[in-house]
Amino acid sequence: MSVFTANSIKPATCSAATPRHQRGIALFVGMVFLIVLSLVAVIAMQSTFLEMRMVTNVARQSEAFQVSESVRSVLTAPAQQSLFSQNLTNRGWPVSWGGSVPDADFAAVGLCGTLPPAQWTASNCPLGYQFEQNLTRDSSGNPKRLYGALDLPGANGASIEDANTPSTWVVDDFIKLTDPNNPSGYIAAYLSVVPDGGAANPGAGAAQAAGYRGLGTGLAAGGASRFFQVQSVGKSPWDGSNGRAVTIAQYMAIIQ
Repeated sequence: MSVFTANSIKPATCSAATPRHQRGIALFVGMVFLIVLSLVAVIAMQSTFLEMRMVTNVARQSEAFQVSESVRSVLTAPAQQSLFSQNLTNRGWPVSWGGSVPDADFAAVGLCGTLPPAQWTASNCPLGYQFEQNLTRDSSGNPKRLYGALDLPGANGASIEDANTPSTWVVDDFIKLTDPNNPSGYIAAYLSVVPDGGAANPGAGAAQAAGYRGLGTGLAAGGASRFFQVQSVGKSPWDGSNGRAVTIAQYMAIIQ
């Protein structure tokens, strides 16, 4: 009798192949691309901000120049619109300002129509009103006469104003205007007037008269002129933290 022994047969087992070493190359490439894109975005933002600052600076500089020119016209405009001309002609300022000249003598100034200075307000005559409010005064409260002598001391540590050195000129007045870029802010112009000598007008014959008939006898024909330097420093905003522009004009006053 034959005996057969059956070997036990185990079923075959299959296992999914799992990677033993994951190097993460996809994650690394993704991170590199993300960093590159972030750098591009940062550079683009910096370039945009730089352009914005450049445009703002140009606009501020333009505003400073415009306010410098417009406010200086308060002094250098034609005679009937110039407060400086009225100050020279009347040898002082209106009574309502603390001066000695009747207000009616200033009523013809085109700057504020026919209103006398006593009626100037921030609404009906903003430039004239601010000019009066900010005009330099002495210790007694008397308004400064702009056609006077050089100031002692001068600005920026100078012992006296020098007509040839604008940095030594003392600010005599300033006017602030609403900032077009910031309704709650201001732009401003600071005014300085410095005497700059005088001369005989053409036709006066001063030299010949001085030599033959005594000094000054020939001036009656043509008169003389006094010269002044009028500086306006425009600032936008008013503290000068951004735009700043300086304009200077020579003012000639004819004396007959």
